[in-house]
Amino acid sequence: MTRFKVDLVLCDIKGLATHGFALIAYMKQSEYRDIPVIVVTAGTPEMKSRLDQMGISDYLKKPFVLFELLEKMMGVLDESSKVLISDFTVPNFLKALNTEKKTCTVEVTSQQNVGYLHLENGKLIDAETNDLTGDNAVIEVLRWQNTELKVNGLSGNKRRIRSPINQLLIQAAQTKDKKADVDSTPDPVFDEIITLAEGRHYKEARKKLTAFIKANPRNHKGWLWYSRVTDKITSIEKSLSNARKIASKDLEVLEEIKKFELAKKVLRGEQFSRCPFCWAPLNGKRLECPYCRAYLFIDDQLLTRSEAAKREPLQQAIDKYTRVVTRETNADAHYYLSIAHLNLGQWEKGLAQLNNTVETFPEKEFYADQLQMLMRLLTSSNDVFAQETVEKQIGSDLAPTTVDETGKKKILVVESSPTIRKAISITLSKRGHEVIEAQDGLEAINCLDETRPDVILMDTILPKLDAQRVLAIIQENSGLKDIPVIVLTNKDGFVSRVKRKLSRSTAYLPKPFDLSELLETTEKCLQ
Repeated sequence: MTRFKVDLVLCDIKGLATHGFALIAYMKQSEYRDIPVIVVTAGTPEMKSRLDQMGISDYLKKPFVLFELLEKMMGVLDESSKVLISDFTVPNFLKALNTEKKTCTVEVTSQQNVGYLHLENGKLIDAETNDLTGDNAVIEVLRWQNTELKVNGLSGNKRRIRSPINQLLIQAAQTKDKKADVDSTPDPVFDEIITLAEGRHYKEARKKLTAFIKANPRNHKGWLWYSRVTDKITSIEKSLSNARKIASKDLEVLEEIKKFELAKKVLRGEQFSRCPFCWAPLNGKRLECPYCRAYLFIDDQLLTRSEAAKREPLQQAIDKYTRVVTRETNADAHYYLSIAHLNLGQWEKGLAQLNNTVETFPEKEFYADQLQMLMRLLTSSNDVFAQETVEKQIGSDLAPTTVDETGKKKILVVESSPTIRKAISITLSKRGHEVIEAQDGLEAINCLDETRPDVILMDTILPKLDAQRVLAIIQENSGLKDIPVIVLTNKDGFVSRVKRKLSRSTAYLPKPFDLSELLETTEKCLQ
């Protein structure tokens, strides 16, 4: 009661934390003494006597029905007070009022809409909402969802409704169903427009949307999508205004308006770009979207960002661009699909997708540069190396070197982190080498049973069979002991502890490492 104003206390005598009598006694001795109390009780003579002694004359005997409670509350409160009812749909509440033959006014609110239903002896006599009255107002209110109800005393309305409640309920249900059918009816033209917009073919989408809106001016989805593909700020504003007039309660429209209002605060001039993930208008080549907080391309800050991006628009973008890349050759879709994964910390998926993008569009130097930067960030980051359950991904964008197939070398990469393992694998593959991957020590031994690599790159921390044991097995095998081993470690004392188990050609790289350094060390071991 100290947190907000209380007009009425409704309590059971047998409370879970505090006994009802203790609560009443406390209230009577404090500043809450004037707050009216209604007690729910078993109704024994002893209980009534004790409540009378405490000055409580308003109580309900268990069990009771809802409308007994409502009448009691309305009697205790001032006539101007309202009783809030939740967890009731409007149709069900009207049926209950009709059964109980109640006389009252029900105020119904749903988001920004307010309506009033007036009942006399349980029968609807009048209603109003917005510009509607009578039967039309009732049908409109009955269609609303997520409503709150407040009960007031009837305010002397004239009868404008003659239809029975049940008939109005049926009409409202039929109207609601028809609207749902219209909203869910597939439109091949509109589907084509969305396909164009998702593929970032904005000019073609605008052209088709202009014709669609001209033919369907009351379609709020048309206006919503036009706001996403137009290249003018004023057009965005007008489109969203029209969408809101048509569908003021549509959550997607309201979210888009919120997004635009935020963007307007930072936009400069008429020229702008679009966030590839949430459609928000952006200034020029911005690094980060202010709305969904996603990075729009790979940057040095990607792994050290202080605030995570919003998950929902990024997941929607992944679904969207996955659809696009399966139906068309679209470089942007391939690239942004990888960036969306990276924003969600899905390193393996993002890097694999970015590597695929580079291979699919080799003429796009920007993608190659992005892949190289990502590989450098991941292999030189302590944060990534510290992850034990990183998702699989990575791309390498180092320029491939032409290698004579006859001189192709086999390299075994033993690394528990799928991200780092994939990064190394892609880097070496682009140099023309054949790479064999193992995720733990046991798998590494199995690989060595099947093939003899020219070089082994091995992490020191391995599951199932640790690096020291793997090195011992290699050293004890006459066919393997001369294979150069490059040890990847962030433990300074490891090399000195296992020095006797290493061949003379073995080297080690401290983690985190630079890919160019790894390549240089590998090439020396292959000579």
